[in-house]
Amino acid sequence: MIPDKLKADLSENYKASIRLLPDGLLFWGYIPAEKDSFFIEKFLFEPSLTVVDALKNIFFTHPCFSFIYQSFTVIVAFGNYTLVPDHVFIEKEKDHLFFFCHPKDKSLKTLVQPLKALNVSILYSVDSEVYAFLLRSLVNPQFIHSLSPLMMAWYKKSLRFFPKFTHIVINEFTMDVLCVEHGEIRFVNSYCFDNHNDIVYYIMYICKQTGFNQLEDYLTLSGNKTFCQPVLSILKKYIKQTDYLQPKLHDYKVALEHEMTLDMIALLECGL
Repeated sequence: MIPDKLKADLSENYKASIRLLPDGLLFWGYIPAEKDSFFIEKFLFEPSLTVVDALKNIFFTHPCFSFIYQSFTVIVAFGNYTLVPDHVFIEKEKDHLFFFCHPKDKSLKTLVQPLKALNVSILYSVDSEVYAFLLRSLVNPQFIHSLSPLMMAWYKKSLRFFPKFTHIVINEFTMDVLCVEHGEIRFVNSYCFDNHNDIVYYIMYICKQTGFNQLEDYLTLSGNKTFCQPVLSILKKYIKQTDYLQPKLHDYKVALEHEMTLDMIALLECGL
């Protein structure tokens, strides 16, 4: 729940974020180094309204969205994306690069998030009207894609360990795959699926493509437990080191920890 002490004259002590979802948003924040300061609240959009109108209702009902914060991050957790290596990326060609990989849609705005440590940029899309509303309603927001905190967290982890790390984020209808080895991104892609057998097929095929060692390398899953648990039970038969990662904060007390996702935790604990 949004704390009573989150007032306009105290908001600059907080780092705040929105995780933008297809059907709503998660609003969360904390005061660095204060373990009891973390809060999180979920808002669902009214189905009868457009996303922008639903956002307007939420923002007008809760004035805290207009406060000035130490930082404010908007995490886009759905929609198409692609990675472009820095040595071929040209800012003025971002739309051409993005729509070369995905169907062209005039209602979408292409956003760019550089990840300098990895020598790549994430190009991703967001509804133009939603982007414009958030830009004028929030104070100095930073837009990021939900994969970027995970990419940075796994990149840093891979520098300390020898094996490959393959991480699968399973959402309701899509799965994201990230493979890193010794600080190098080996594979990133997104897939649609109908059932858990599709997920297993994609994972095993990707392991073959990336030269995954079924005895030494690590494979982890996070996200929708309904799909993760049956997938995990099958994968354990073929991959020695595989596990489900339960999102858990280590430095802050959270009343509704089940609402947290790994990208949120990675952003909080590792930054970008």
